Amino acid sequence: MRGFLRFFVISLGALLAVCVAVVVVLTQVAEYRHERIVASISRKLSPAVVSSPQIVWDTDLRPSGFPQDSFDSPYTHSAAPRSVALSGSLAAVAFRKSHYEGEKLVIDGNLLTVSLLNGSVLTTTHWPDPTGLDPGVFCCTPDSQLYGYSDGHFVVEDGLFKRQANSPVGPSTQKVNVNLGFNGRPASVEIVHEDHSKSSFQTGCGNVMQSFVSKTTLAIIGCSTLSIIGIDGLLLFADAFNDAYLYFGGASENGKRFVIAVSSWHPGDPPYLTDEWLVVYDVDRRGPIVAFKSDTLPYEQSQSALSPAGNHLLIGTGGHLKLVTLPNE
Repeated sequence: MRGFLRFFVISLGALLAVCVAVVVVLTQVAEYRHERIVASISRKLSPAVVSSPQIVWDTDLRPSGFPQDSFDSPYTHSAAPRSVALSGSLAAVAFRKSHYEGEKLVIDGNLLTVSLLNGSVLTTTHWPDPTGLDPGVFCCTPDSQLYGYSDGHFVVEDGLFKRQANSPVGPSTQKVNVNLGFNGRPASVEIVHEDHSKSSFQTGCGNVMQSFVSKTTLAIIGCSTLSIIGIDGLLLFADAFNDAYLYFGGASENGKRFVIAVSSWHPGDPPYLTDEWLVVYDVDRRGPIVAFKSDTLPYEQSQSALSPAGNHLLIGTGGHLKLVTLPNE
């Protein structure tokens, strides 16, 4: 019996040692793979990265009530590109702010307007938001005003927040249907035109996201690949990254430029963001023209918005909002 116990203890110790060794090896492999992914992205973007951007202004929004906790954070993949916008004279930032009234959680909407000239906060607007939707702000109405939606439609006229019953912009004439792939099959994109005719694009990925760059151009993102297609379903150009995560970050009103957030996440439970680049693409030049490495990492994705002409980029992270000048060519 004593010999059996001794054998059992030795075997258990050996098994534990093997388990520890396996965990160490797997951790090192995951770390090595993550470092290779970051290095690959860095090399690919190095010709476009600007280490010292031309910052027009840098405004701290936290004194104006901008949220600092992850629960209300607009630095998420769904909220980041729709929570900031630029018009010809204003920048606008929309965010939610939560508080408890007794035991009830109340989520309110907030909108800040910022002078494009010097970055000063011009107006602050607060409204109760019983729907709990993240407020969003966009450029632009037909008369070049910022607009948005939260618990209803609104227009920002000369910096002032005005509600209205109907949407200030008409619906898109094209509708996009994405049939996600399954069992290893790739997704397909179907574009339904105003005359009810259809165009299609076959992706190489089972799970993709689509965003309008302009009325005639779509960005299809999936499996670390960006594909820019026309509404006729034809591929204009594509760009692939080595196992990076790609997310849409907004487009200029003229449809000539758009932003992609390229990021790397460290594996774990939960995984966490380690690196992010905001990459500005030019549709006519069929590729990136400039990229900025995020020096203050967001929760998931930095806010970004392009000016209507695509010559300025708005970047939001760490409670700060920066306006950056982009190259004209």
